[in-house]
Amino acid sequence: MQFRERSDTGVVTLETVRAPDRPAAGPAHPRTIALKPLDAPANRFPGLLAEAIGDALDHRIVPFAWDRLGTGAYDTVVFHWPTEFFRPDSRRKTLALLARAARDKLRHGTRFFWIVHNLEPHDGGSLSSPLTRSLFFRLLDGLIFLSEDSRAQLHARHPETRRIASLVTAHGTYPQVARPPRPFAPPEGPVRLLFFGAIRAYKNPVGLVRAASAADGVPFELTLAGSVWQHGDLAKDIVTTAGGDPRITLDIREHPILEDELEAMIDAHDAVVLPYDKVLNSGVALHALCRNKPILGPNTGSLPELRGQVGAPWVRLFDGPFAAPHIAKFVSHVRGLSAATPDLSRHDWTRIGRETADFLVAP
Repeated sequence: MQFRERSDTGVVTLETVRAPDRPAAGPAHPRTIALKPLDAPANRFPGLLAEAIGDALDHRIVPFAWDRLGTGAYDTVVFHWPTEFFRPDSRRKTLALLARAARDKLRHGTRFFWIVHNLEPHDGGSLSSPLTRSLFFRLLDGLIFLSEDSRAQLHARHPETRRIASLVTAHGTYPQVARPPRPFAPPEGPVRLLFFGAIRAYKNPVGLVRAASAADGVPFELTLAGSVWQHGDLAKDIVTTAGGDPRITLDIREHPILEDELEAMIDAHDAVVLPYDKVLNSGVALHALCRNKPILGPNTGSLPELRGQVGAPWVRLFDGPFAAPHIAKFVSHVRGLSAATPDLSRHDWTRIGRETADFLVAP
């Protein structure tokens, strides 16, 4: 499905029509790939991917700007989190953006891609907009998934996306910022567990501290660190549930943890816990593994695939609601883990950059 603009009215409508061919890339026709966002202050993934694509292609890699949409400025546009189309602040304004994107597609052959980090936005406007979401799907030339499970879930939830070309790659690693990671060594004292990152309700932080408080006789300490995102009384609920348990340290902030401090924080712990109620892809999981820390997470989303890629000793999975026995079992596992580093070869940025670049420029 493509877009056609009626010359008599200027109205953009959806029809089956072939978009114009772009000139072949080369010295005379360098292509411009715009990423939204090109980088993000609290998430290194966009910047790392942009660098990997740039290393794989002799094209211009630029940040996307809404005011250049509809002007033919971009050959390719890649969205990381297209919140505007799923949960807009204004449906009318979002329809205008889609019309400008359609004009680029029709007049200039611009191609549009979505990296499917999540099936639905975690945040955004108050409107749920099936109309703009559907039009966004029709706009797309390709979907980029970070796991096979995420592709299966999107196809099941939105069957119309099955027609869109897709690539399944992987979530890349997190290169060191300040210091190299140390090989894992089994702890001699209490196992130091860490929950870090954006603190959201679906990540079940209240359930984590409740389970930790109930884990009597288990030799562990827990740190919950990060910033709360727009969830009302969530921080208060976490503090209340922790109940002053001396084994639990709460480090709840207004702003994200800086990268060098986060590295030191992960290194100061033995393992990372993801007590999430749901998960599709997890940068937290990769970040922990890059610092040679085993993880515990739910048996859902991309985590079973991750376990198959890096090994069961490094990725432990739980079923059902998170509870104290899951902590006890994981603590026992961590104390007996003998491996020093996980195999993260599938998550190498050079490979991911080449796979993604080839997909973006494929005919």
